[in-house]
Amino acid sequence: MPVDLLEKLEKLAEIPIPPAPPPKVFDRAVHQRINSRLLVGQILEFMFRGCGFAMVHFAKAMIGAARFTITGKLETPKDGQNR
Repeated sequence: MPVDLLEKLEKLAEIPIPPAPPPKVFDRAVHQRINSRLLVGQILEFMFRGCGFAMVHFAKAMIGAARFTITGKLETPKDGQNR
């Protein structure tokens, strides 16, 4: 490192830092309303999207297992299909 840069960094380290301004007052009722709405939204999203996604994939696996049990043949995905 150049000497000038080190000197500048040392001078910068000695400069006092002003204290942070106090936080603005946040209304507790607004905070609780926002939290409850976020919680309800996340629960609904999990119920409809997450559980639905899991049920569809579980059903695919169960259908595949039943099909293998009945026919005795394992069907593999064709080229270009999702696994």
